[in-house]
Amino acid sequence: MFVSCSSSDDNNDRLVYDISYTVTASNGATINKVEYRDNQGDLIELTDVTSPWTISLNVRAGLGLEAAAYGDIPYQGSLSITATWTPEGGSTQSETESLPNDTPNSTINNGKVEIPGRTLPDINEYNRQIDGIITTLSDF
Repeated sequence: MFVSCSSSDDNNDRLVYDISYTVTASNGATINKVEYRDNQGDLIELTDVTSPWTISLNVRAGLGLEAAAYGDIPYQGSLSITATWTPEGGSTQSETESLPNDTPNSTINNGKVEIPGRTLPDINEYNRQIDGIITTLSDF
């Protein structure tokens, strides 16, 4: 399930994340479809995709980080998806999910690999709240 949260205010002070998604099909696997959330929080579906497929986005905090890929995976083939995200001035994080086919004489039809949805936190907002608490406490 794809879920994205955003506030109705268009706050340009929100932290921006550099996000990249990469889908790789190996050893005869094919990519049937890729789904990802864009920088507006909209679900984008692509079906004419070749391996390796990559996209890079700049996404404001409060929106979702999520993607999925579907593909056919023959014996000894593999389908994988990787998300890498870096907040402005922060450390890079990544997550990878792979689906190998280790069963002889078989094909996984329309197998799915997914980076589960999550809302990108706004560290700037957190810092503003902490500053407000510290100011309030110092008034006592």
